[in-house]
Amino acid sequence: MATAFIDDDFVALRRMPEPRARRVLTLAFGDEVELLERRDGWTRLRAVNVFDGTAEGWVKGNPPLRESGVLKLSMVDVQQGDGLLLETPGGQIVLIDGGDNKLFARHLAERFRHRRSSAAQPLEVAAIIVTHGDADHFSGLDHIVASEALDGDDARKRLFLKPLRLFHNGLVKGPDRLSDEEIFGRTVVVGDQRYIVDLHDDPGSVAPEAMNGPFRRWMATLDHWRQRGPIACRRVAHGMDEAELFDFLAAEGIDVELFGPFDEAVPAPDARGLRFLHKPSPAAEIHLEQGDGGGALSASHTINGHSIAFRLSYGAVRINFTGDMNHESMALLRHRMAPAALEAEIVKVPHHGSHEFDLDALKAMRPVVGIISSGDEHAGKEYIHPRATLMAAIGMAVRGRTGLVFNTELAAFFAVRDLSFTCKDLAGFFSDHATRQFTGKQVADLISGKAHETGFPRPHFGFERTNFGIIHVRTDGERVLVFTHSGKDGLNEAYRFSVTRNAEGERSVRFARKVKTR
Repeated sequence: MATAFIDDDFVALRRMPEPRARRVLTLAFGDEVELLERRDGWTRLRAVNVFDGTAEGWVKGNPPLRESGVLKLSMVDVQQGDGLLLETPGGQIVLIDGGDNKLFARHLAERFRHRRSSAAQPLEVAAIIVTHGDADHFSGLDHIVASEALDGDDARKRLFLKPLRLFHNGLVKGPDRLSDEEIFGRTVVVGDQRYIVDLHDDPGSVAPEAMNGPFRRWMATLDHWRQRGPIACRRVAHGMDEAELFDFLAAEGIDVELFGPFDEAVPAPDARGLRFLHKPSPAAEIHLEQGDGGGALSASHTINGHSIAFRLSYGAVRINFTGDMNHESMALLRHRMAPAALEAEIVKVPHHGSHEFDLDALKAMRPVVGIISSGDEHAGKEYIHPRATLMAAIGMAVRGRTGLVFNTELAAFFAVRDLSFTCKDLAGFFSDHATRQFTGKQVADLISGKAHETGFPRPHFGFERTNFGIIHVRTDGERVLVFTHSGKDGLNEAYRFSVTRNAEGERSVRFARKVKTR
């Protein structure tokens, strides 16, 4: 059976056993398939990388197929946090952050269920890039290890990984009891600037008592994975040798340019340090201001601002990854790099759409597509992301007359489920009344609220998230397809455009009139 990849925007795969069956699975540009047969104006395919790899069906006509894969980027809805998955044309997997709950782990388990990972044959991950040491960017990776113990109906959520590399910014957060100036370890002052000099290649080299709780749990996850083989841990910063660090990507024609963090030479005891950043100005138009705002030193703004930021290039298409960069670090980036060096067709918008951005840096990036990871989880994690000023700024920064802004929160879909109870509450009530006899009508009256019963759980008006707000970007280096899913099968918000370069390296972008669905 010949293996190939979908070369149309979308293809409707009508499921077995009959060609004209109503059950339809939508395949997208770059999805891997096996060509089984062609008969009577139909083509039978097996979707290799969908669910458990057994999805077969028929496509009307002769769908265009390609021999090579495409670059795939998925921004997963992890609520508050970042979790991105990069798959190279050759099938290498790179994880960029992982949120702080189980959503990223669950998506990966479903996405790679066809690979049937196990402790004996774990799924190989070329690299994990933790952009910075805030829990909403890495604690979700712990849930991948926890999934290994799932059984019964939950066994399909298992995922066994074997990471080969870990890239991070070198900062390890200490216990919360420490002051902002102490939380990253040793610092030195040069002139009026304070620098952090405790920068680590292997965060596991830090004593557990010098870490906060999320870091200790993250180190336990790394120790677990290390039992399957060595993990090359590296602190990365602007100016380091990208060709050596990312040689595994260069072999597929994928280039990486490090934007940040910017480390600097400082006096003894160490050669390099990261400057402490500051609390920003409270101004509504902070994005228009210059400088650091003159605020006090801030640990949270320091670790955010020193996110690993980089530009990934494949053919004529460039993608900027910005972590949680903020106003001060974006201004630093703009001052140290030429505007042309920041330009990209797709920009991962920094810090979930926070208001603390630098407008001129965003304008230098000149995105065609901005993608934002944000979502509500609970009131304790509500930061009003994305901010209205940021959304307007992307509109001002986009290249040409057409720009796209996708947000994971807006791409999610909820279905009304009427009055609902938790199984635990119902089980508790009927367990407490195990000796009583309930008629069917009595149970119905209790559930509907028509009958009052002390201790019966109060119903809540229920919703179910039937579609998570995943944003997909796929490209062969010239053609780009960007899409999300919806609550209706086969309905996507999708756009396709092409990127071409002239002899001087200048890019031009042309949108397709419409996407194609076969």
